[in-house]
Amino acid sequence: ALTLGFNLSAQTLSDPQLWDFVDSVIEETGAPHSGIGFEITETAAVTNFDAAEQFVRKARERRCRVGLDDFGAGMSSFEYLRRFPVDTIKIDGSFIEHITQSRFDREIVLAITSIARSLGCDVVGEKIERQDTLAMLSDMGVAFGQGFLLHQPEPLERIVARATKGATARKAS
Repeated sequence: ALTLGFNLSAQTLSDPQLWDFVDSVIEETGAPHSGIGFEITETAAVTNFDAAEQFVRKARERRCRVGLDDFGAGMSSFEYLRRFPVDTIKIDGSFIEHITQSRFDREIVLAITSIARSLGCDVVGEKIERQDTLAMLSDMGVAFGQGFLLHQPEPLERIVARATKGATARKAS
């Protein structure tokens, strides 16, 4: 199933009309809430925690997925974990890209993975560009990945066409 993900800045999280917009898009497209995910960008400082907590609560009520993006790169990672009940933690690529050479980066990734798994969160490794990096992350229990090794960027139109073709094929069978 195709999941549509949106990165949200701290400023966007504070927009009182955000859910009106999201609900109208869902209604227009017929997309299931479970197929929509939001990523709170860890590098953008959240200044209005009440608004952000309210957004996360509404997302969870609608069965949308919520994740922390760029985890470990910002200033308030653990505060975000404490305040936002998220489904996914995406480990920042700065810890991933040299993981095969850097003991420090390996230990950081292991620690984040352990915390995420103990909280019941999926773990995503960003910036996977080499096979040895992918193998090491897999051995560490990082079940999901993102990066050029796994898939090159492509135009939205091509992604939509492939998803539509897949949905049509499933309906026919």
